[in-house]
Amino acid sequence: MIKKILFNSQLYKFCVHQKIYKPKSKKGLNLLLFLFSLGFINQYTKYRDYMSNIFLSQQEVADFHKNKQLQVDKKTLRYHEINIKRNKDTETAVIIGGGIVGLSQALKLLQKGYSVILIEKEQFISTKCSAFNGNIYNPYLFNPLISKYSIKTMLNNYINPTDTATQRFSFNSLLEPGGIIWLINALRLSTSDEQFDKSIQDMTKLGQIQEQEFEKIKKMGLLEKQLTAEGELSFYKSAEYGKRISQSFENAGIEFKEVDKTKFNQHDIDRHLFQNYPYVIKLDKENNLDTKQLSINTLKYCQKHYPNKFNILYGTDFKEFIMNNNRYVLGINTNKGVIYGDAFIICAGLHSKYITKKLGVTLPIMPCRGWIIESELPQSAKGSVLDKMVLKLPTLSVTNLNNKLRISGCQLIDQEYKSDDPLNEWGAQILIKQMKEQFNIDLDRQSISVRDCCRPLTPDDKIILSKLQLNRNVYVNAGHGSRGMSQCHGCAEVIYQLMKGQQNKEDYSAFDLTRFLFV
Repeated sequence: MIKKILFNSQLYKFCVHQKIYKPKSKKGLNLLLFLFSLGFINQYTKYRDYMSNIFLSQQEVADFHKNKQLQVDKKTLRYHEINIKRNKDTETAVIIGGGIVGLSQALKLLQKGYSVILIEKEQFISTKCSAFNGNIYNPYLFNPLISKYSIKTMLNNYINPTDTATQRFSFNSLLEPGGIIWLINALRLSTSDEQFDKSIQDMTKLGQIQEQEFEKIKKMGLLEKQLTAEGELSFYKSAEYGKRISQSFENAGIEFKEVDKTKFNQHDIDRHLFQNYPYVIKLDKENNLDTKQLSINTLKYCQKHYPNKFNILYGTDFKEFIMNNNRYVLGINTNKGVIYGDAFIICAGLHSKYITKKLGVTLPIMPCRGWIIESELPQSAKGSVLDKMVLKLPTLSVTNLNNKLRISGCQLIDQEYKSDDPLNEWGAQILIKQMKEQFNIDLDRQSISVRDCCRPLTPDDKIILSKLQLNRNVYVNAGHGSRGMSQCHGCAEVIYQLMKGQQNKEDYSAFDLTRFLFV
């Protein structure tokens, strides 16, 4: 039907050749018709996705509970056995996604009296970005990846590609679902100094909540052998740009101090590093933390302290929503059966957009590939800032946790794919070269571990914490970029406040989905 409309010759002649009020130019009319066609296709696609869910009447719901099986829309629904264990006296939250974000959300809701069912399509928790990352905990430090500075750099690197470019953009990314919408919103939200400053202030506000929640986490014994660094040093090639960032931190209330470089001249690595950077600041809140280990510790804590309220289902893949005719979600259909709940929180990282798509919502999240290297701390680096501090350089970040260096950096906005040989990709090669240039350290390629991952990047690089407007019991906690571990507990608290209606709408509108156009 759409094809007939768009390629109807008579309609085309009417819209393009017909002289309506004698327009001066036909270009505007052609553009209007093109935009109308795109809008029509977008709305039709959303309607089709929404109607692909399963809608049940009250009688069908009653029959399903009774018979544990139901035939509807040529589909056979099976009743998941987890529903039998469900406590009708407490609200049940179903969380989709078993990374650090989903686990932190589960812990928060368990503490608040909910029963929690967490579904994970893999056979273990934290298999994506939470499995192997930079190990850097930075609740306050926020230098948006998407800004007028980085957009210009990425476009320059695309037009004049070089082997040393660490920020790259591929137009193949626009083939991703919602790619065009992501680009429109990125250009709209991230190309002014005012937006740059506001983003830092918004993320600082979230960082304050994260720190309050993190103090509670420390008392629970989940951080053994973590947080060993003495703070973070951030290095800037341009003193002007560094002071611009510092001013934004000061406006946002982030505590920092400019470093006296003469105090770092005792070690060869320190002298070699500091002489290349005219402006360096120190932040005390930043530290190091193993995301994978924190995920495992959180899971064990939930299982130990909430055995009757917490269930995790591995190998369980989301298919579609089960809802009534009032758009109220009753449950989700999975490869292992229908799971009922009272509230549904989507914490599936990059794949969150495929889940919200079933509700007719375009989640503007783009894959941003990054590379991580793990290596033993060289003996020659003992006692240097490489040993003691988290280091944030323009081209890479480095931290030492339990004598293991994690080196992360390079960004490529592209279509999602997984490399079979990340060691020989340009991102890993640049990191290896940078370790030589910045620290005079040769990494042994035979003894290092390399991994790439696709982080979920929003148009303004701020997290999405939102209640869906048309499905009042569905929430989104996604789009964390490289800050999943650094912000997960604060995000869990915000979602809880949204669920209980304890929050003024204006308080966290900066993270609401409504800040984007065409979603």
